[in-house]
Amino acid sequence: MLAKQADPELRLYVSKLVDREVAATETRLQNPTRISGYFYEAAVAWYHSTGERKMLDEAIKAIDSLDAAYGSGKKTYISSHEGMKIGLLDMYRETGNARYARLAQFFLDERGKDDYPRTGEYALDRTYAQDDKPAVQQMAAEGHCVRATYLYIPFTDIAALTGGGDYNRAIDSIWQDASRKTYLTGAIGSVRFHEQYGQPYELPNLSAWNETCASYGNVVWNQRMFLLHRDALYTDLMERVLYNGFLDGVSLKGDRFFYQNPLMSYGNYERFDWIDTPCCPPNVVRLMASLGSYVYARNEDELYVNLFVASTARIAMGASRVRVRQETRYPWDGDVKIHVDPDAPRRFAIYVRIPGWTGSQVMAGDLYRFLDTNRAPVVIRINGRAANASMANGYARISREWNPGDSIELSMPMPVRRVLADARVKDDAGLVALERGPLVYCAEWPDNGGHALNRVVPDDAPLRSEFRPDLLNGVTVIAGPNLVAIPYYAWANRGMGEMAVWLARRPEKAVTLPVMPPPNIAKVESSGGIEKKWTGYNDQNDDLAAVYDGADPITSADESHRYFRMRPPAGQPAWVEYDFKAPTRISSSSVYFADDRRFCKLPATWRVLYRDGGDWKPIPAAYTIDKDRFNTAAFAPVTATAVRLEVEPRTVHYKTGEIGPPGANFLTRDTDWREFGIIEWRVK
Repeated sequence: MLAKQADPELRLYVSKLVDREVAATETRLQNPTRISGYFYEAAVAWYHSTGERKMLDEAIKAIDSLDAAYGSGKKTYISSHEGMKIGLLDMYRETGNARYARLAQFFLDERGKDDYPRTGEYALDRTYAQDDKPAVQQMAAEGHCVRATYLYIPFTDIAALTGGGDYNRAIDSIWQDASRKTYLTGAIGSVRFHEQYGQPYELPNLSAWNETCASYGNVVWNQRMFLLHRDALYTDLMERVLYNGFLDGVSLKGDRFFYQNPLMSYGNYERFDWIDTPCCPPNVVRLMASLGSYVYARNEDELYVNLFVASTARIAMGASRVRVRQETRYPWDGDVKIHVDPDAPRRFAIYVRIPGWTGSQVMAGDLYRFLDTNRAPVVIRINGRAANASMANGYARISREWNPGDSIELSMPMPVRRVLADARVKDDAGLVALERGPLVYCAEWPDNGGHALNRVVPDDAPLRSEFRPDLLNGVTVIAGPNLVAIPYYAWANRGMGEMAVWLARRPEKAVTLPVMPPPNIAKVESSGGIEKKWTGYNDQNDDLAAVYDGADPITSADESHRYFRMRPPAGQPAWVEYDFKAPTRISSSSVYFADDRRFCKLPATWRVLYRDGGDWKPIPAAYTIDKDRFNTAAFAPVTATAVRLEVEPRTVHYKTGEIGPPGANFLTRDTDWREFGIIEWRVK
């Protein structure tokens, strides 16, 4: 930013921060593994922005110290966070010193080896930090998503630098696996515990973790995969993340942020101005500041146009330079004019990306498909005349002698498209999502009568797009019967309320709030749930109404619906009670318990009691406790004025130093934890 616009006050402020970081780094040279890869990345960025070498020289000193102590035949080191290798490779590209690249490769190759001590959670679950097996033997995207992408970025770089082989095979397999674990917005991270990838096709919308930092990493990783393979599969996904899963991480004013980016909200989540783990805002800032480096790629005789952005660039092509200027309103329309002005006439090839959304491909793989067909062709003109360009890996290749004043015009029709998920994505069954161009859309409460989850989009409903300059800084909306959809990135800028990306295709799949108890129940009470406190995370989905909302859970770990958690003190059981409007004959009770793979566990015991007059009487029955199914207790019929589900939680002991409840932090003392959850309770 300083390189593009002089700001003496900002320059002075940042210069003081740089001096402080340099001084702190000097004190860590005796143990150089304590110097973060971020420092190396920042050193290169500061040098490029200002021409000052003080940070770069300190980074060189630090890496030389690291290289003296670690490497083949020296000490080894396996980091719990993988960012160091990104910084080492940045320094290699800046200085040309091959030792830095070899050191990054050494640290990559050390992962998964058993002769290195691990402590705490990293020892208990080595997939968390992608450390369960050597890197070249890893074939699936696993573990903490931010750590994963910070590994896969240098992994891909090293595959390119070494010519591939085992590195290529592994990183390609990981990418293919990740394509089955990616949300429609391009975001990643299905499971809250360890903020990690889930299983293939496990993509709950409400509890989607989808950390903004992971979207940053996914953008960079896919750019590196493009550089490795020169295929639009990767730049298509890079664009999808940029416009959707990443961009919604910051408010339109730029002063509030999301840590998580769910695809559904009951109306109890919004961006934060500050959070206890403030890693996402800096990643938003640095990607925005470096966005120009993602628009083009080039070598001596090939220029790739990867993103469509109104901009001007001066690009070195061999010994000469080319001025490239784009005119476009993208993503609101698909017309792009690319002015090509070489310093002198020169022959080279320009590859213009033709996005998959212009045809039949939502994303690589079988995860999503368009319900409809886009029959409008993409049109390419050179200097105003229609041209037939050959296609190569999703790019239109135009090889010719380019002269000053030449231009390429690209016309990409942008109809509204309906998207369906693979049947294995259980949370999206019976639902449809809407896209236009590179943008994913959502329904949000201010535009839909105060609700969004109750919107229905039949397959034959007419949909149209229109630009609204006064809405959300100017957006194109999708409108239809009883529906207005806005770009997903723009939600949560008008207060908290309902939001949904995936919308019902039929009325029975819609959700209407508030959920009322079944007709024969007068009142629902409990012994007390968990006090809600604003944390900045999407953890406000506990609600007593969950137990009677009629939702059919997918698994015990299903957080695609609300649930009700309880934490009673030791010696005190917890209960939920249905009061009937009139005496009612009952003969069975079914309960679906939650197990969130975190700290909410299946209970120790449960039973049913009924009220007869003023007394509560236990009902003899066989009470099972199984995961991933309704636990049904059948019993001799009784007539009750009320029925109570009574539960004794399981007590789990967490030791000092382990990751434990409630915040998934390393514990400073031993803790006994009693927590269970109910997804659904039904009485017949």
